[in-house]
Amino acid sequence: MDEQETLFPLIAKSSHVIPGGFDPARLTQARFAMGLTKVKLAKHVGVSSAAIGQYESHITTPRPEQLLAIARVLKVPVDYFAPGRPIGRVDRSQAHFRSLRSTTTRERSKALAYVEQVWELTFALEKKIKLPSVDLPKESYDSPEQAAYALRQFWNLGTKPVQHLSAVVESHGIVVNLVAKDNEDVTRVDAFSTSQLERPIIISTSKSASSVFRHRFTLAHELGHLLLHKEAVSGDSRQEQEADQFAAEFLTPRVQMINLLPRSVNFPRLYELSKHWGVSVDSLLFRMKEIGLVSHAAIQRGYKKLNKLRSSGLESEEPVFVYPGEMPSMLREAATIADEQIGYTQRHLAEDLKWHPAYLRKMLGVEDPRPTLHIINNF
Repeated sequence: MDEQETLFPLIAKSSHVIPGGFDPARLTQARFAMGLTKVKLAKHVGVSSAAIGQYESHITTPRPEQLLAIARVLKVPVDYFAPGRPIGRVDRSQAHFRSLRSTTTRERSKALAYVEQVWELTFALEKKIKLPSVDLPKESYDSPEQAAYALRQFWNLGTKPVQHLSAVVESHGIVVNLVAKDNEDVTRVDAFSTSQLERPIIISTSKSASSVFRHRFTLAHELGHLLLHKEAVSGDSRQEQEADQFAAEFLTPRVQMINLLPRSVNFPRLYELSKHWGVSVDSLLFRMKEIGLVSHAAIQRGYKKLNKLRSSGLESEEPVFVYPGEMPSMLREAATIADEQIGYTQRHLAEDLKWHPAYLRKMLGVEDPRPTLHIINNF
């Protein structure tokens, strides 16, 4: 018997599988989280896709043996389908997706189910631990640059480089979550955010985290959406461009860059500035063009030379995992404090959420504490 079945008996041998009834919204959420269509789930369970639709519409309720099969396919405890727990609902029109055009509806639905579960994890922890209050300006702005300047002033950041951006964002009450590497479908979405729940949530993925510079720009980009685009229009080119402009100004303020950036494509100087400001050389090249310091042709030559350096292995970027201050930590630290100070363990948290403990650890970014057995074959 594995850890999941030990902590969560999958089904009782009676007609009362879930005390209090069956919540069809949980079935839809769990199905989206696994990236399954009604047809595929029905095939695994041995019922028709129409039957799955009737379960999700609450026209009928699955029988105990069907619910057991559904739970096994969707990798959740049967109690996951119990009503009574708050559920974070996010519509597709309420989230900003960084890679909308290159992703499928199924992948976006999976990402939305993921962000709903991040909110539920946050809500459960906040009942035990006081998290930082949400601290974002509520004004409207005429331009992305104005919004970036206003946020720096609001957070007392001045015009210096923003060190440990993830920690700064979380300290102001915004939930940042890094999707596990093996969650392939969500990773393809690249990054997304929503301000439609009680707390703003920014989701980054291993794709973004492959470079600390890309990760930081992604966070700043999503911050731009939170401030500028209360009414999300996913995939809107204007909104995406404005979020990029916000990120560039927030990370590299024009008032500083106009005096610091070289007047020609000087790579030693650009690498120096890149490390100091925590942005990529690509971003600095674009900033030079944006501010008007060099010609378009010079920038194009600079990009070509940079690509050659990268293809030859002479220029590379480090992943976010080697920068602890850039790794999201608020939810993980809240879970640790709850365990150490009030005895509310990860097991208790998983039971309240009706999640398997392994899934909770993945959401928190916590390593599996169990020792690993290695079998050596000497034959």
